[in-house]
Amino acid sequence: MSLEGIINALTRNLGAKIVSLVFAFFLWLHVTAQQGENQSFRVPLSMAGIADSLTIIHDVPEFIEVTIRGSRSNLMKLRLFGRLEATVDLSRAVKGRNTVPLSAAVINLPEQIDPREVTVDNPKSLVLNLEEVVSKSVPVRIAYRGEIPDAVIIDGSPVIIPAKVKITGASSVVGRIEVISTREIDIKSHRGEYSEEADLMLSGMDIRAVPDRVLIEMSIHKRAIRTLANIPPTLLQDDESLLVEYSPRVVSLTIEGPEEIISKITTEDVSVILDLTGKAAGTYLIEPEVIVPKGIERYFLDADNFEIKILPSGKGRVTDQQDGEDG
Repeated sequence: MSLEGIINALTRNLGAKIVSLVFAFFLWLHVTAQQGENQSFRVPLSMAGIADSLTIIHDVPEFIEVTIRGSRSNLMKLRLFGRLEATVDLSRAVKGRNTVPLSAAVINLPEQIDPREVTVDNPKSLVLNLEEVVSKSVPVRIAYRGEIPDAVIIDGSPVIIPAKVKITGASSVVGRIEVISTREIDIKSHRGEYSEEADLMLSGMDIRAVPDRVLIEMSIHKRAIRTLANIPPTLLQDDESLLVEYSPRVVSLTIEGPEEIISKITTEDVSVILDLTGKAAGTYLIEPEVIVPKGIERYFLDADNFEIKILPSGKGRVTDQQDGEDG
């Protein structure tokens, strides 16, 4: 047959031939779509119905893997529009170990899927450990970001409102918690009155806290150090007839605290006391008592102890006038 004859044969009744080809294609699609096959699905898993007095004390799988058999068209629709979910009813669960088998009954299957054609592959069951839910109040602790600089001083104790929070969770978890920390706060660049709301650090602890944030208030100041020199001690005696000699005659006191307080303090505002009450004539080594104004964080004397000699009356007391004459 010539080339022209072949072309004429192919183009004869072309419309009918095209219609036949299209019909055959759609028939093939229909037959193929109705063929049964297996497909795997990852189905989100959730728990429901747990009593308020119980809680699961470990992680639970987020998905289960299932195999579903059905027509290709139904499985395609299910994959695209089905929104499969698996929900386990734990309304009958009890404290302790609970084994829950998984089957097609926990999945929200559409009507066109036969539950008998659904197999749960992994996991086939859940082993759940449930504990009693308990509550208790614990104190809140401030967590600072990094080390507090030496140049910074916090005046007094920071105020935390509320100072305690109520935590709720599994008994084994709550029983181990003695204090809850705030998220880290940064005070390095702050001075003066400071106030901030801070969340509590609860991540990874599997507990709830009420409230879950606290208010922190504190006074932050620049640290200052100052030395007060030539401070004479004050003697406390219950027998004025006894004569006393002591050394050293004067001491220096180094004070440390907020700059606003340190800058205003004089030697008149501090006391170095030697308590001689109840002591008879003799020689003693006495540690002084130091009294400083409120707000001083730390202080240091240049003498740890005083050498004290208590003389019987008539031996001559070392007086300020005698000190002057000796000088």
